[in-house]
Amino acid sequence: MTSTARNLSKTSILAAAGAVILYWGVLHFKVLAANVTASWSYDYGPLPACSPARPTDCIDHFEVKDITRNDNPTPIQMVNNPTPALGKIDGITTKFQYGPPFGQVTFSVVAVKREQNGSFITSNPFAARATVTIRPRAKMSVLF
Repeated sequence: MTSTARNLSKTSILAAAGAVILYWGVLHFKVLAANVTASWSYDYGPLPACSPARPTDCIDHFEVKDITRNDNPTPIQMVNNPTPALGKIDGITTKFQYGPPFGQVTFSVVAVKREQNGSFITSNPFAARATVTIRPRAKMSVLF
């Protein structure tokens, strides 16, 4: 192999390695991620929020999930109950980054109930859902 071919081969390998590292960095550090603000309402009348006075049979927290693939919902973020959490609360809000991947995504917010035995049960993920198109570096709001 000639010296020129060897140098070209080294350059190609270094360029490919650099591209892989750059791609990994973009995915890992969410450089292109969209900034999403999710908002919803919840009525604590039928089932109150958990508190020191009521540690079970109550709403412990909420979870925002990606339910695009029905067979594999992906948790995105846990959200604590607002303070105070009495009656109907409008505008419970959280912010998170999403992507890549980009494209059409279905988000869901679920209430998580703490049972008498300490186990957790989630509400129906299809009851409060929204389908949106995620674009790189976009700022978007999702209202459930």
